[in-house]
Amino acid sequence: MSRERAVFGPDTLLERVARFPVPERYWVGFSGGADSTALLLALHELTARLKAPIHAVHFDHGLQAQSADWAEHCEAFCRTRDIPFLKRSLEIGQNSGSGPEERARNARYREVESILGEREIYLTAHHADDQAETLFLNLMRGSGVEGLAGIPAIRTLGGGWVARPLLDFQRDDLTGYLAETDTTWLEDPSNAETVFDRNYLRNIVFPMLEKRWPGVCSRLTRTARNARISATALAAFIERQSGDLLGDRIRMPLQKLLGFDRDMQALVLRQWLRRHEVPALPASRLDEFLAQLSLAQPDAQPEVQWADWMIKQYRHELWLHRRRPYPACTEAAWTGGMNIGLGPDTGEYRLKGAETRIPDGWKVAPRAPGGRIRTVDGGPSRKLKQFFQAASIPPWLRLGIPVLYWDDEPVALGDWVLGHRLQWWLTENDLELEWKPADSVLSRVRKECQQ
Repeated sequence: MSRERAVFGPDTLLERVARFPVPERYWVGFSGGADSTALLLALHELTARLKAPIHAVHFDHGLQAQSADWAEHCEAFCRTRDIPFLKRSLEIGQNSGSGPEERARNARYREVESILGEREIYLTAHHADDQAETLFLNLMRGSGVEGLAGIPAIRTLGGGWVARPLLDFQRDDLTGYLAETDTTWLEDPSNAETVFDRNYLRNIVFPMLEKRWPGVCSRLTRTARNARISATALAAFIERQSGDLLGDRIRMPLQKLLGFDRDMQALVLRQWLRRHEVPALPASRLDEFLAQLSLAQPDAQPEVQWADWMIKQYRHELWLHRRRPYPACTEAAWTGGMNIGLGPDTGEYRLKGAETRIPDGWKVAPRAPGGRIRTVDGGPSRKLKQFFQAASIPPWLRLGIPVLYWDDEPVALGDWVLGHRLQWWLTENDLELEWKPADSVLSRVRKECQQ
């Protein structure tokens, strides 16, 4: 027996929103199209009944010539209704090996994560038609049960959540609501371009399926709900079987993973990605990576890359993080001030204590080959490479870790290895040297090295 189709409006939307945690603030993704306009308008009508304020955020992907006009439309819509509005322009990379739709989505969610504060929710206008399209696309990719479960109603992101309160409603429900309220919206001309997979489904495939099997959207969304139940049960089983393997979002012990059979290894890795909100790894690449792991020599570094992500082996662990070359620490003379910027990932060095003149000859740069630090006056010096190896820091992260030079001699590696000359100067001036990385992986490395 099928579910009764919900009628979209503020009351039914409030019922869906009430299923989510009560946040400090709602962020509403607002493109100006029919779906997001209906969501934002209905939420605005609910302002007095919601337990948190709503803010709209518009992302300009720069992929359309008229994108500036869309941003102006969205800002005007919000201004006339006193809805706080934020616009963010995105940089869409060209060399990730993925299509423009995926690159845009990845860039958008990176920006969403930077916007979300603790216990804030980002609401998207994904609806039942989107759910059906996602299930169908995942089916064409050969996805497993998690892919057939489609778009989750809520997931964590940073310190908050991403939630989709419209999954029970179809596109016609939303446009009907806008017609009743005499509300206009924008039409993206690219929606007619069937070169994009979703548009091909929407404009060509689904109308044909609808003629043969009326209600195809409802059928597929019902399949997604059933698959979500199975996926949740499977995830719980994998969590029980894998013990503490999945808790760390950056590193995984390799030996225990390889103790499972190949199918279970694949399930564990998929659950690791799912738990930490990382896009699914294509099955063919996952199988190839597991084969490499089983045959790898102790000093090998097998890796797999997809979307914006990578998993790479170093020694007896797997490392999971964003797929992008880590920029080297900025090289700069430290001539004054109590802090110095080190680049977008490396962050900054700063001195904690009273304002003090910086000695002549200070410079910050990445590790140079052959560099050595003497930590004890009169004692032996050690290569920087040895400190990296002792701390199990992978080679691909090392150029992002700052080295402080004094008269061209290394006197600090990060802020956990200090040369005797620097130690003496800091003590004499009652100061501490602190490195504050901007990147989460480098922050993790620093924290572990200080323990």
